[in-house]
Amino acid sequence: MKPAMMLLALVVLALAGCDRNQAEEDEPSARVVKLIEVGEHSLVPSRRFVGRVEAVRTVDLSFRVGGQLVEMPPRQGELIPEGETIARLDPTDYELAVRRAEAEYQLARREMERTRQLLETNSISQSSFDEVRTQYELAEVQRDSARQDLSYTIINAPFDALVTRRLVENHSNVPPNTAIVRVQDVTELRVKINVPETLIRHVTDPERFEVEAELLSLPGQRFPLEYREHVTEPDEVAQTYEVDFAIVDPANVGAMPGMTASVAVSLVDAVEHGALSIPVAALDKDNEGDFRVWVYRSDDERVEPRSVLVGEIQGETVPVLAGLQPGEKIVAAGAHLLHEGASVRPMEATL
Repeated sequence: MKPAMMLLALVVLALAGCDRNQAEEDEPSARVVKLIEVGEHSLVPSRRFVGRVEAVRTVDLSFRVGGQLVEMPPRQGELIPEGETIARLDPTDYELAVRRAEAEYQLARREMERTRQLLETNSISQSSFDEVRTQYELAEVQRDSARQDLSYTIINAPFDALVTRRLVENHSNVPPNTAIVRVQDVTELRVKINVPETLIRHVTDPERFEVEAELLSLPGQRFPLEYREHVTEPDEVAQTYEVDFAIVDPANVGAMPGMTASVAVSLVDAVEHGALSIPVAALDKDNEGDFRVWVYRSDDERVEPRSVLVGEIQGETVPVLAGLQPGEKIVAAGAHLLHEGASVRPMEATL
């Protein structure tokens, strides 16, 4: 080869090498990223709480007066309709007190009528009549008080009452205001749970949640619950709030007060839309402030942005209500460092 031709070949090779070096400098190295695969297994889980079945009301009934018990519910667990007798004291002494007060009242009434006639004929002074009238009024009060004490010897069911426990035995002598029997209002059964402060702000909008429970004694048999009320003052130690839910169909559940239940609270939007859970770190925002994620393209090992609709953040994860499909791979962290078409190299993939 002639010297001139050899020199030309060397120049061409040198220029080609420069072009390759320049191309390598223009193309940045692929960024190593951690990928996750969105799958059915990442469906948003329910928050679970341990609850206890309770009656709407539990009341310890007592007499306002003392005496000897002569009637008590024959069986614990018996349901006594509203207005019917639950317990009774021996009324003998109180009946005698009513008869005595009634007699004294009638005597005072006749005396007042007699003195009124004397007052009309100016046979007695007004002050004498006033004194007799006062005695009449006192007798009337004593009569009414005796009648009331007699009525207090009977305890009637304040509602359809389930007799939970007899607290004293029949024929016992009991002082006033001593708890005699414990009853429950089971016209509605409730499940009480304690929720953290991050959830209590949503209970005023119960339609956002789907709540189900299952009894620990009957695992696998779920039943729906409806929100009823909540305590607005947190527990001093746990900083949780008590929330009451009603069992929608207690007849078919078989629940009884005192049973333990497992309560699952799910976000309605997540359930209806089949929401998928992704790490909060995978979220990014576009120029307009909307949420997006970076989807990995395995054919050219690049990423592209995808707008997503997300729900309420739950700890380190967030439910995606729209924008992703199971099986797609997204960048799990460092999304703010990416741009459209960026070349990436998977560090690892978790299923």
